[in-house]
Amino acid sequence: MAKKLLILVDKIGEKKEYLASYIARKMPKNEVFMARFSDLVFFANGNQVSVVIDDCEDKLTDFDLVYFRRVGSKFLSVGGTLAAYLDFIGIKYVDRIYKNLGPSGDKFTSLIRLATSGLPVIPSYFCWHSKFEEKKKEIILKLGLPLVAKQLSSQRGRGVLLLKTEEDFDRLNTEFPNEEFLFQKYYPSDKEYRILVLEDRIGSFERKIRTDKEEFRSNVALGAKEEFLDINTIQPEMEKIAIDACRVLDIQVGGVDILVDKNGKFWLLEVNRGPGLTYDPKVSPELYSLARYFTRKLNRG
Repeated sequence: MAKKLLILVDKIGEKKEYLASYIARKMPKNEVFMARFSDLVFFANGNQVSVVIDDCEDKLTDFDLVYFRRVGSKFLSVGGTLAAYLDFIGIKYVDRIYKNLGPSGDKFTSLIRLATSGLPVIPSYFCWHSKFEEKKKEIILKLGLPLVAKQLSSQRGRGVLLLKTEEDFDRLNTEFPNEEFLFQKYYPSDKEYRILVLEDRIGSFERKIRTDKEEFRSNVALGAKEEFLDINTIQPEMEKIAIDACRVLDIQVGGVDILVDKNGKFWLLEVNRGPGLTYDPKVSPELYSLARYFTRKLNRG
């Protein structure tokens, strides 16, 4: 039975077409295909993850080997994210260096790693910015309206938009030209929590309370208040999600954001390395917990 090789490139040109055709001639018993990284479309729903190649009859799972050719800085995040997915489904790829993005990975990379590890990530859709107009109906079909558009480089809630209509997609190209966005299902809930994870235990547990009824984001930088809770009151399932999420991403000091929807289901929103801290010990136990954590680490030798 013929094997299938997929060559992924940054852009298709005369030289790359020659490369693919030459390799195909030298591998007559196998099939060779070429596509661009920007042709990849990702969808994650809980631990169900799929990646398709736009305008290609073959699914990614139909290939036996994937060659990352000319990833460059532009598609580095997509390459690392795809590597995590290929490891998950057991398809060989080269070069394997792309599985080790480390801190170079972004929210998108982390989300796929979390999803493929069985953690309850928010249903999410990713396509390259040049496909927003083409894919907006499909995105709405999968996620519904309203939905959240999250800029991959966003921090503290900035670059996160609530799209209420199909026409709102136009804002992405006008206000954020050539920027990449992750689209996520919107769960209207006031129950959002931040958990400080210190390796194998919880350092703090807080609820983030929005003070503006018109604001859908629960970021302290945007006016939300912090209510620090007794860490002994955290539900075991929420604690496990937070610790497991940091373990999957190899983050020892992490801030994990979890939303509880109206049905009581936990959704993992984000895992932050180098999380923001409240520096007033009278308000927050975070600095005290961090000092105790460092003491334990030092005493272990």
